[in-house]
Amino acid sequence: MSREAVEALLRAANLQPGHVVYEIGAGLGTLTKAFTEMGAEVVAVEVDHRLIKLLKSRFKGSSAVSIVHADALSFPVPRVERVAGNVPYTISSRLIVKLLREPAYELASLTLQREFALRLVARPRTPDYGRISVITQLYAEVEIVGSISRKAFYPEPEVDSLIVNVRPRKGDMNLFSTVEKLTALLFSQRRKKLSKVLKKAHLDTSLLQGIVDLEKRVFELEPLELLAMARALKEAGWNRD
Repeated sequence: MSREAVEALLRAANLQPGHVVYEIGAGLGTLTKAFTEMGAEVVAVEVDHRLIKLLKSRFKGSSAVSIVHADALSFPVPRVERVAGNVPYTISSRLIVKLLREPAYELASLTLQREFALRLVARPRTPDYGRISVITQLYAEVEIVGSISRKAFYPEPEVDSLIVNVRPRKGDMNLFSTVEKLTALLFSQRRKKLSKVLKKAHLDTSLLQGIVDLEKRVFELEPLELLAMARALKEAGWNRD
């Protein structure tokens, strides 16, 4: 990661001395070092055992850095001021959902592949709008705050990246699993009318009368409409195990 890219992520995170940063995928420790130079403490998580050995050697004796050998998808999000990292495309969706489900931080500043980042902020009726758009916008304020050329990385990826700031909302976490289940169901048939998708899933459409226009197509539904649907369905016992 180039120095310019590192500085762009630091600006996005607005780090202050004394902040604790949860770094996802510490790699060679480039960002880790930059965070400590800003006066932050770092919980650096890395899944690759070869990189763990390097990180422990590089930051040996540093009381500001805690190296954790773990998979970020299963490691509990620690209570910190900041989350940061250059997120691999293969885990982007699952990681964002995990961060939204475990909002133990004030702000996450993440480098994401451009295509995926645009999905997070996509609006209804647009090609990029989907399940991850809805979940993210319901449970966080999300903003694209910078861009990074593919040339800033080695090895060079095939696409450019965007820096995204994710600030958790104080939403109704009791509905989170229902929203996940509902959006998974609906967006598997995003261009079909809502009424048809619900009937195919054997859901009683009368439960949603007056809550949402059942003749809308799935990709036309606003996030708050989907939240209202999730609430009505949960109250009717749909998401009970």
